[in-house]
This record gives sequence, structure tokens and C-alpha cells, in this order.
Amino acid sequence: MSPGELDTLPHSGAVITLLAVTGLSHRQSYKDIAMCTIAIPLFAVAVAIALAMSGIT
Repeated sequence: MSPGELDTLPHSGAVITLLAVTGLSHRQSYKDIAMCTIAIPLFAVAVAIALAMSGIT
């Protein structure tokens, strides 16, 4: 799960391709990219850790 966080870097191939296809700049899309690559994965990791500690998984 942790390597997914590295997609947030501005020189990532996925980010450059996404911006080229959509025609947006880094400034225009920063919040959207941050939500998809930082906030949601961080929440998923927190849920996975909570489930593992409770013995559900």
C-alpha cells in the first residue's frame, strides 16, 4: 500500500500523463491529485490497521 503514495510526486509519469491528457496544470489539479493519492490511501491504511489490530482480518 505504501508505494501508491509515491504517485503524488510531481515528476511521476502518471501525474504528467494525467495532466497532459486533461490539459490542466499542476496548480489547477493539485487538490484533486492529493485527494486520490494521499487522503484516500491514508484512510484505507488506517482502516486496514484498525481491522488487523482488532483481529477481524
